[in-house]
Amino acid sequence: MTRRQIHPSELVVGQPLPCDAYDAKGKLLLREGHVLTSEAQIERLARHALFADHRAEPPPEEPAELRPLALVLSARQRLQRRLADAAAPGFAAEILRIGALLRLACRRNADVALASILLRRDGPYAIRHAVNVAIACELVGQALPLPADQQAATVAAALTMNIGMLDLQQALLAVEGPLDNAQHAAVRAHCETGVVMLRERGVDDPVWLEAVRDHHERPDGSGYPAGRHGAAIGVPARLLALGDVYCARVSARGYRPPLQPNVALRWLFLNEGAMLDRELAALFIKTVGIYPPGTAVRLRNGSIAVVLERGATSHAPKVASITTHDGLRTGAPIRRRNDVEAHAVSEVVDLDALRLEVGMEALWGADAAG
Repeated sequence: MTRRQIHPSELVVGQPLPCDAYDAKGKLLLREGHVLTSEAQIERLARHALFADHRAEPPPEEPAELRPLALVLSARQRLQRRLADAAAPGFAAEILRIGALLRLACRRNADVALASILLRRDGPYAIRHAVNVAIACELVGQALPLPADQQAATVAAALTMNIGMLDLQQALLAVEGPLDNAQHAAVRAHCETGVVMLRERGVDDPVWLEAVRDHHERPDGSGYPAGRHGAAIGVPARLLALGDVYCARVSARGYRPPLQPNVALRWLFLNEGAMLDRELAALFIKTVGIYPPGTAVRLRNGSIAVVLERGATSHAPKVASITTHDGLRTGAPIRRRNDVEAHAVSEVVDLDALRLEVGMEALWGADAAG
């Protein structure tokens, strides 16, 4: 029998320990099946415990020191594989493990995780969108804070919220006009269809299922599928709705460019505050930041920069310039002090429109190595 360290992504709050855990001297710490109760417990086990599995042990899929962006990209790949073969055994456990990867990425560097929403626009939209929403839900859920078991279930719900319309979701990216009757009916049905599919695949967590069912419900009663309103809609579903709307707005569609993140956040609060959850929307904006990491901005000195960190105040993010004040590209991004007036944000800009490219690793270093 061999013993090995375990990656945190293999452990999920509220789920049983997959195998016996020992200390370095071979003393049994926890039996297989012990239900994990907190993220702190998971971190201690991942750091100090050795695990024995009496079954054949494949090598871990994720190195213990995987960087934050690599964790996000791995989550995308694993989600794509899992949803492509959703009928395979172990669906619920794998979705929880993918969620744990994203939660770990957010703990290691929340700014890099948020920046991936804006700067890593590669891969299938449906998969990328689900992961983006899960990241947003994880960070805002921490700020609430949600209980650990509800937090894990909410992230899992974000990853599977559109399982009832995956193929249609990709096809709708290019639709410019109104949906036809069949498309409209499929969209309206996808929440309940998704719940049925999740139950068939072994999901029985009521928070997870209700969040998927209700993520298009609205507190004013204008949503679907059942027109629930007010307290009949749980906080996880409300949080999922906010993440869904924000991440969709900052992503390009075939018929429109992405909204700039500050515009998407303002729109979220002012235009849909009544339909969504105004108080939760305010917390969402405070958590993500008026200028989320990855936002391209022009500074008062004229240089183009990218937001690195949200900063102590929402109006003063930490940035790195990628051009000089007269528009010449810098050899490497230059971190700016946010307490200098010349380095304050003047406006949000579009890197694509300016024909400027920058890699995440150049901005965040090893944490953004993919």
